[in-house]
Amino acid sequence: MVLLPFIEALSKFLEQLINLLGYPGCVLFGFFGSIIPFIPVPYYVQVVIVAQYLDPFLVSVLSAFGAIVAKVIIFYVAKYSSKLSGVMSKENVVTLRKVSDRYGWFVVFFVAATPVPDDMLYVVMGALNYNVMHFILAGYVGKLLLTMFFAYGSRLYFPLISFLLDSIGNEFVALGITFATLLGTFILLYWVYKLDWTAILVKYFPWVKEGVVKEEKK
Repeated sequence: MVLLPFIEALSKFLEQLINLLGYPGCVLFGFFGSIIPFIPVPYYVQVVIVAQYLDPFLVSVLSAFGAIVAKVIIFYVAKYSSKLSGVMSKENVVTLRKVSDRYGWFVVFFVAATPVPDDMLYVVMGALNYNVMHFILAGYVGKLLLTMFFAYGSRLYFPLISFLLDSIGNEFVALGITFATLLGTFILLYWVYKLDWTAILVKYFPWVKEGVVKEEKK
């Protein structure tokens, strides 16, 4: 098994960035700890470590910035590599985009603010051509809150902090997270492409149908 040695090597590299660069290194470890899709590289480990001797607020602000830059790259890769209009009906594409335009910011914020694999959502949001500024704002605020939880929590020695980090450090857990994230992404994309979203969502959001009709008349 090579996943855990890879994670450990990358974690050491991120720690070296901090030792060499100080605060600017926080941006870099946030970026490099988030740029590899589907692999749980815990940049929060570095947040916990450096928050012991650097200002936890600045550590949170800078590392969250680096993380969201990485997620924006993943977002754009999905946006320009996925052509929904070629495999979905125009009606379904319009329906999904209408719903994501209204509620997407909350979903992005919620996922970013929790220590769960989030790449699957960002791939779908990119494929749906979601508003990138809304994505950045919601994602950054979510990442900032989560990073502050780890930074300030490490100083208060929250038991949950140690539990989360120890779990990520277990290779079986890391493999499980990677596999579950990849599987979840494929399932989510399959649903996005194959389900009749207009028929499903109109039942819960009647206003969607009106928007679809307007788009079809254009």
